[in-house]
Amino acid sequence: MELGLEGKVALVSGASAGLGRAVAAGLAREGARVVMSGRDQARLEVAAEAVREESGGEVLAIPADSTRPDELAYFVGAAVRAWGTVHILVNNVGGARRAAFLELDEAAWTEGLALNLRSAMHCARLALPHMIRQQWGRIINLAALSGREPPAGQMASNVPKAGLLAFSKTLSLEVARWNVLVNCICPGRVWSGQIERAFTPEQAAAFAAQRIPLGRFGRPEEVASLAVFLASERAGYVTGTCITVDGGLARSLS
Repeated sequence: MELGLEGKVALVSGASAGLGRAVAAGLAREGARVVMSGRDQARLEVAAEAVREESGGEVLAIPADSTRPDELAYFVGAAVRAWGTVHILVNNVGGARRAAFLELDEAAWTEGLALNLRSAMHCARLALPHMIRQQWGRIINLAALSGREPPAGQMASNVPKAGLLAFSKTLSLEVARWNVLVNCICPGRVWSGQIERAFTPEQAAAFAAQRIPLGRFGRPEEVASLAVFLASERAGYVTGTCITVDGGLARSLS
């Protein structure tokens, strides 16, 4: 299937590993020019070089802390300086902190909001003028299943993730007239460094067997394939939606 991504300029945040790296690689394989960001410059450079080798594509590595608006401005500006515009923005930063509501102080709320919601808002604000000017754009926000089905004890990430879903839906209504499409992806349990730190192999196998109908955790590439499709010409009538990729873990109807 021809996705129409050749020459498109794509930004992918949180791209040093896991989902972000897989999305960057998928876009580059389709011919997009990709700008990857991450906080750790050394890890980011290694990931970017791997994506270049896998795809043969044009890839830039721009270190940036997504909780810092000035660094996000440099990240988006790097794409514009290199290739003149931005067509695609994939926001892929976030994190979960386990704590009950009464255990959270103001700093924890500030951190959770900055990482899981405001980072995407800042990037969208920077990228949108370019998309509007060219009458074509794609914004894809990687949220989490917890934004739709919040578990107890993760208030500081559940609330911003739910906010990210509402932000995405509202923004999609505001920018549709310029052919800018905004969608969310809510991954379930997908292998990542965070998952590896949270589960032993035995715990992961037991969780998957008991809770996930497909009986396994997802792979980053399986989520990335959807992100690449949503970024493409083929998804030209898809906006304002949130798609769950979780092997059947979610129990809700929507």
